[in-house]
Amino acid sequence: MKLLNTLNRDIGGQVAILFALSIIPIVAVAGFAIDFQQTVKRKAKVQLVMDSAVLAAARVKQTGANDTQVKLAVQQFLSAQIDSLGGLNCDPAVVNVASNSEEIDATILCEQDTALMQVIGRDDMPFRVTSGSDYGIDKVDVAFMFDISGSMNSSSRLTNLKAAANEAIDVLLPQNAPPDLIENTRLSMMSYNAMVNAGDHFPAVAGVPATRTYTHDLVTETLGSGDTDVGNLNSRIDLGLYDSDSNELITYFGDEAVIALTEDQLENLNIGVTIPYTSNIYGDVESAQLRLRGDDRHDQTENGEPYALFGDNNGNYYDGELEFGEYRIRVRLYENNNLGGDRVFSRWFDFDLVESTETVTTTETKEYTLTSTCVRERHGDQKYTDAAPGPGAKLAHKTAAIGEEADHSNGGYWETGHPNRDGHSRYTGDECRNHGVVELTNNRDTLRNYVNSLTAGGYTAGHLGVAWTWYLVAEDWETVFDGDAAPLAYTTPDSAKAVILMTDGAFNTEVFPEQGNSFAQARALCDNMKLKDVQIYSVALNAPTSGQQVLSYCATGPEYYFEPETASELTNAYRQIATSIADLRISK
Repeated sequence: MKLLNTLNRDIGGQVAILFALSIIPIVAVAGFAIDFQQTVKRKAKVQLVMDSAVLAAARVKQTGANDTQVKLAVQQFLSAQIDSLGGLNCDPAVVNVASNSEEIDATILCEQDTALMQVIGRDDMPFRVTSGSDYGIDKVDVAFMFDISGSMNSSSRLTNLKAAANEAIDVLLPQNAPPDLIENTRLSMMSYNAMVNAGDHFPAVAGVPATRTYTHDLVTETLGSGDTDVGNLNSRIDLGLYDSDSNELITYFGDEAVIALTEDQLENLNIGVTIPYTSNIYGDVESAQLRLRGDDRHDQTENGEPYALFGDNNGNYYDGELEFGEYRIRVRLYENNNLGGDRVFSRWFDFDLVESTETVTTTETKEYTLTSTCVRERHGDQKYTDAAPGPGAKLAHKTAAIGEEADHSNGGYWETGHPNRDGHSRYTGDECRNHGVVELTNNRDTLRNYVNSLTAGGYTAGHLGVAWTWYLVAEDWETVFDGDAAPLAYTTPDSAKAVILMTDGAFNTEVFPEQGNSFAQARALCDNMKLKDVQIYSVALNAPTSGQQVLSYCATGPEYYFEPETASELTNAYRQIATSIADLRISK
């Protein structure tokens, strides 16, 4: 028994010794796992910072910085991000700016302090991180859309937009950027309200010249062709024979006139005198004395136009009855009522009424010339595409048509606008601003001058703005924007296309509602634009919910959509967008 107890004491001592000897490697293994996990996390953090640093350095290189400045930019970026990480010690980064391959490579050696592995004499765990970026200048085409509808005049919105847009120009086309960056970065701009001013491009997109003449054959019905002769018309008065039953003009006539009528017409006749606005006595006449002599006789004193031989009630002629035969009528006009004041006109006119045996229709061609370079949306199969303008793909524009009125002094009057929305003041075609479009260019002055010249007013055809930003960078539109402004092909290697949509209002104006309202048409255009891999950025500046919804829908992703409310937020949004577009030219 004593021997057994002695043996137990010996075994227990050996276990204690073995445990004491094994605790060190156990702690070492556990410590290694914990410290290694911490080191892996720190290495991932440093890798992320390093990747961002070389991208930032590439942007610095694009602005024309020398190699020393580029290396300093990398180190400053790293120091700002990793110096505050506790227990991490890093050597200065080794940065190489390759002149022949347009690459920036960087390497950094770091040591992460250990916590548990110090028990075995290991105070730190080293790791190395490398990263690189290509600062070669890829080609970028960018189109800006500016809402210049009336709401942009409120709360300095237009002023703030101009400042933000100029900031974006500075980011995308830095003042001291190297020539290859400037050459391969092109910006275009357009502005819209209810219409877009196509400027010099109007004939190509609308299919008609900027100055165009419209004609209309105004139908006039006369009797006894070959018998009727209006005689010598007087330039100071309009002397007319009227059908008193319908108040319609049969014909104007003058001295020595021969007028052909049917027997039925003799029962409802009246002669009226009006003063055309081109007359030298226009506005000087208040009363008239009419004296008819011939186969029938009648005298009449009238106050107020029309001065009617048989009287009238505010232009509704009373019936008179004449016979076929020879007549004279004297017209005397006075400056005051009841033949008072000076006599300003007095003349006899001879005329004959003859019987007509037939009725013939004659026409008078009227002309109207207008000049306008304003356009609306497309209609038809190509309404939501970037197809080049051509048959079936032209843009709607302002037209003119005559409104016929028999008792109008000219037989009718011209109306302008778009026939699909006839009679609506929003669509007359007078809302278009003077700003045209700026096709793709890298001329900073051209872009700045355009931005600074913008003025606002009118309604909001937002879908038209969406369409034109696409047109400005669409490859098929090289038939319109040619030469140095020709958009890149979608398949051009190492190239990117981006548009920046901006509005502060609801899309509320369209001339073809049968193909969807402005909101629906904008969505369809954005859907098709995305299919062409065009990056879409959206800025909803104090916009209502409906405006926010369409721009949010159009944006390529959530990070491409901005809702600034203040001037500083707007500027920051455009700066972020411009920086993001600039980064499209950098690969890691």
